[in-house]
Amino acid sequence: MSRLHRLATLAAMLPLAALCSTGALGGASAGAQAPAVNLEVMLAIDTSGSMRPAIEAAKAAATEFVTSMPPEVPIGVETFGDSVSVLTSPTTDRALLTQQIGGIVATGDTALYDAIIAATGLFTPTVEQKVIVLLSDGRDDGSRATLDTAVAALQGVSVEAISLTTAETDIASLSALGAVTSADDAVGVSAAFARVAGLLAATVEPVVATTTVAPETTVAASTTLAPSTTLAPATTVAATTTVPNRTPVPVAANTSAQPPSSAPLWLGALGVFVGLFLLGLLFFPRARVSKARLGIEQPRSVSEMGKRTISAVEAALERHGKRADFATTLSVADISMQPGEFIGVVAIVAIVSGLVGLLLGGPIVAVLTAVVVCLGARIYVRRTKAKRQAAFAEQLPEVLQLVTTSLRSGFGLAQALGSVAEEAEEPSRSAFAQVLVEARLGRDLSDAMRALARRMDSDDLEWVVGAIDINRDTGGNLSEILRTVGATIRERERMARQVATFTAEGRLSAQILTVMPFVLALWQWRTNPDNFARLTHGSGLVALVIAGILMVVGTFWTHRIVNSIKS
Repeated sequence: MSRLHRLATLAAMLPLAALCSTGALGGASAGAQAPAVNLEVMLAIDTSGSMRPAIEAAKAAATEFVTSMPPEVPIGVETFGDSVSVLTSPTTDRALLTQQIGGIVATGDTALYDAIIAATGLFTPTVEQKVIVLLSDGRDDGSRATLDTAVAALQGVSVEAISLTTAETDIASLSALGAVTSADDAVGVSAAFARVAGLLAATVEPVVATTTVAPETTVAASTTLAPSTTLAPATTVAATTTVPNRTPVPVAANTSAQPPSSAPLWLGALGVFVGLFLLGLLFFPRARVSKARLGIEQPRSVSEMGKRTISAVEAALERHGKRADFATTLSVADISMQPGEFIGVVAIVAIVSGLVGLLLGGPIVAVLTAVVVCLGARIYVRRTKAKRQAAFAEQLPEVLQLVTTSLRSGFGLAQALGSVAEEAEEPSRSAFAQVLVEARLGRDLSDAMRALARRMDSDDLEWVVGAIDINRDTGGNLSEILRTVGATIRERERMARQVATFTAEGRLSAQILTVMPFVLALWQWRTNPDNFARLTHGSGLVALVIAGILMVVGTFWTHRIVNSIKS
């Protein structure tokens, strides 16, 4: 055979050798290259009425998901509310997908299981990997199919569920369908879609194959693919080519994912540490005594900063004329702290709570948390003060009875009040003990008792002090006068309790009527969100505002009526 004929025969065999080397014909080749990953995605979005507050965020996250996927991966879109609507079958037309997602609206119930079954019938049968990306916020309440039917239909189909956390969320059913990623808000939905997109993109990452080229063999072949065959440019193949007398050179894609930022965690931890440190400066001073022992300088407290802060707060209260009233309020509430100390502690707790709120929920939650702490401290002081004043008013007839008994036994008024300071119950015991201390320091006894009446906001004690002053000027039997005053006060208290009993039904009715609209509105929002949504715009919003104004006026009016009857 001539040399030219041998070259022609070799050229005719080259296409067959190329097909064998790519695995098209099989045979005893040194290595076969794995086929590219075949993937289709169906995007199923819950458009029930309960999704209305979050539907815009869901649409934005779904659009971002579509654009972040490799462009050659076919994606389909369907929505489900009362029924299932297929917007488009799996396609690579990203503009069409974006347009279909942008037109989604939320209404109706949740036909979740019907949507799963419908999505499984939209995949291309020959596709190897079929994935349903599901976004839903609640349990199924509108499907004809059952959970078992939906699970049975998922043969060869994977489900990546994104659960928007609400009161209607059914994690158990979603977990039965596939993997579940929970999202608490719009940011969580976007992050969940990004996570699923990353997982799906990883399925089209490189498949390692090894091809060995025989020594001194040069292959030049041209392979033609059928029109229906599509190779994804985003698919990367990492291969190791072994050539004689050369070192294998691996080529692989480098995929790196940035870990979530831990800055909020460190910020919250720093805030807690600073708050605890400031509390330590205020309440746990430690003296520097190394130089003080040598007589070089006076011992200096580490809590000087806290003392200066408290002094500044005290000075500010004094300038605005609030210090004396606030100190009296704390004294009546039995809080053994100075006004500056109390405000400093509340401020530090509010700052620390705000930083924790910043860590957990952002700036708005931080501000709300700090405000709640300040309001809670104020409400606590006021309620404690009012409770002790009410207890003092109830105990006053027994206190007068004890004073009358002591006076009849031959004691003076100061000695009778001393027996009250020893034998009475709180808060009367500590209140009259303070009166005796002021009297021993030189203050007139009547003035001290009158100051106590102002602190306790007690008109009855004012009358008692007036009776004592009249007795001093005109003379007479003080024990008999106090007995009469005590009987009068006791009778007034009895009548007040009787009035409270008679008005209990009215006050309870007022409380129920005040709370009932909110309970019914919450129930309507949960059970029938479509009807409740009519109150959030147009004439419904006007009616809601008018109803709120009428509720405030009615509540205020009812309280005024009850208080006028009691007084």
